[in-house]
Amino acid sequence: MRARGFLLALLLLQAACGGGGGGSPPIVQPPPPVATVTIYYLRADPFYDGWGLHLWGDAIGGSVATGWASPRLPDRIENDIAVFEIPLVDSGAALNFIAHNGDLKSPVHDMSIVPRTFGFDAWLVQDSVASQNGNIGTPYASLAAAQAALAALGDASASLDLSPVAPAASDSGLPADWSDSAAFIEIYVRGYQDSNGDGIGDLQGLISRLDYLQGLGIKGIWLMPVFESADNDHGYAVEDYRAIETDYGSMADFEMLLDEAHARGIAIIVDYVMNHAASTNPLFLDATTGPANARFDWFVWEDVRPQGWNTFAGDPWRNNGNGWYYGVFSALMPDFNLENPEVVAYHEDNLRFWLNKGVDGFRFDAVGVLFENGQAGWNNQPENHVLLNNVLGIVSGYGKRFMVCEAPDDPAAYADPSSCGRAFAFQVPGTIFNTVRNFAVDGGLLTGLGGVAGDAQPWILSNHDSFAGDRPWNQLDGDVDHYTLAAATYLLSSRNPFTYYGEEVGMANASGLTGDHALRTPMSWTADTVTAGFTTGTPFRSLSANVATHNVADEEGDAGSLLEYYRSLYRLRTENPVIGAGVLTVQSNAGDAVLLFTRAEGSAVAVVAINYSAAAQQLDADTGRSGTTFAASFGASGQRVADVTGTLQIDVPARSAVVYISQP
Repeated sequence: MRARGFLLALLLLQAACGGGGGGSPPIVQPPPPVATVTIYYLRADPFYDGWGLHLWGDAIGGSVATGWASPRLPDRIENDIAVFEIPLVDSGAALNFIAHNGDLKSPVHDMSIVPRTFGFDAWLVQDSVASQNGNIGTPYASLAAAQAALAALGDASASLDLSPVAPAASDSGLPADWSDSAAFIEIYVRGYQDSNGDGIGDLQGLISRLDYLQGLGIKGIWLMPVFESADNDHGYAVEDYRAIETDYGSMADFEMLLDEAHARGIAIIVDYVMNHAASTNPLFLDATTGPANARFDWFVWEDVRPQGWNTFAGDPWRNNGNGWYYGVFSALMPDFNLENPEVVAYHEDNLRFWLNKGVDGFRFDAVGVLFENGQAGWNNQPENHVLLNNVLGIVSGYGKRFMVCEAPDDPAAYADPSSCGRAFAFQVPGTIFNTVRNFAVDGGLLTGLGGVAGDAQPWILSNHDSFAGDRPWNQLDGDVDHYTLAAATYLLSSRNPFTYYGEEVGMANASGLTGDHALRTPMSWTADTVTAGFTTGTPFRSLSANVATHNVADEEGDAGSLLEYYRSLYRLRTENPVIGAGVLTVQSNAGDAVLLFTRAEGSAVAVVAINYSAAAQQLDADTGRSGTTFAASFGASGQRVADVTGTLQIDVPARSAVVYISQP
């Protein structure tokens, strides 16, 4: 039986192979043996300390694939080239890889090959990629091509506009005193309004919402970075300081935004990052080729890693393989060397470039870390103020321009006229929240009001950074009474308050997100829990957690809504500029139930009282205007007359704000 079975199996095999006595069956090729791909990595300065490959894909086994924190290191260095021998399990499947040193990628693109069709040798060159059939994620296929790409490194910045820029007259048409009491809104373009259905906010989308902002009473818009960036998110890793972020549109779109905003009496200030660039900025790509490159000294380098440094982001020294560069925020954002006059001149030319286009000013990012003087002197150095004051001179020289700086731990010093001239009052939001929660004026709030350069420190409740706190809705647990009191406090107290987009409708953090992303969500225009009226496509990020209940469409026209409350405060400021521009006199003490102050400018006097308690309060305000009639302009009705001493008696309902304005 065994022999017959074997014979039958043999006959079946011959039949399957086409055999039948007419010749020998074809040879069945066995599967190819396990192969190896060799990846060669070339750097201009051939030191490979810290550099490795991140590997993934079906072409390799699980034991060969890597985690990001543990890249595959070179098998050897041969002829100044790092060589990696990668064993395969399937040469017909994709092998994916990227060269990196920590978070620094070079080149920055993921590479992918199918060895059986591409070949079993591939070459990578720092900051350079082949482009085959339009596929930017393709390595070089020969040593000669790789060597040619290596020889071409060092001139990437030729793609940038680095030309000097002379000042040119540009008039926005805004009033000369527009900024004296302007209320601003901070807008994250990516999250504001999408115009083309790709799920990403853009400049045309913002233009379509200018009527809303004008109707709200906004007089200035701070745009988070709109320059071409590497991160495709927040924009603070700038690749080109004179180009508009491709995701947002074109330069023509930006110029249209300026024209349309100015036509509505709204100023535009843009975010500017002077401290650092993106690691993919062509200037830094050139610098990484070594000390012989003209851009090398545009950044901060050391041959040997400095010891003992500890900043808010930990050790700021980043390994490039051929040296250590300083990046206080991350490896992906190297710090400029602002001791180099060429670098400073470049930034000043960039500022003139945008001022010439008609922008109304700048918000400067991270000004506390512009200069470093050793491990104990990396923050708030004296040179920061000198540089910023020179910049202030450039901006002010254009006329009708506005400039404000981010310096969270020492705003008063940067608000001084000898420095930036203005800086956000990051110490104030917490004192506002404490005041409304505790039903009494917090001492820190009074310090913020009466401090040195107080009017030069714009107030906020929150912004795009999680270090400044959650959105107010979250910080106040959705308590609307507390929310309106907090809004009244900063919008009536600050010369130039800044509202974070969506705050005016009570937008919450996004559910399921943490950190900055939870704060940078699509604007809640409608109750649609899929699109929020932000896009016709799929939003780039999760929506605000309370989009179904707190959005523009539902709150518009509702007299009891947050949106209409904010609108009434902005309108009050617009109709009575003294509220922002007048001289401030605080008449409250810490622990009082009511914050009471006056603003006076010429014959105009505003009396502002905010009652945080659950009981109505009656109090006397010193107006300095004997016998003057004051009209209730907010939160009350009728008129009252100051007595012969200038004292005005007013009543303030529980948990509310009232404002009286002197009548001519």
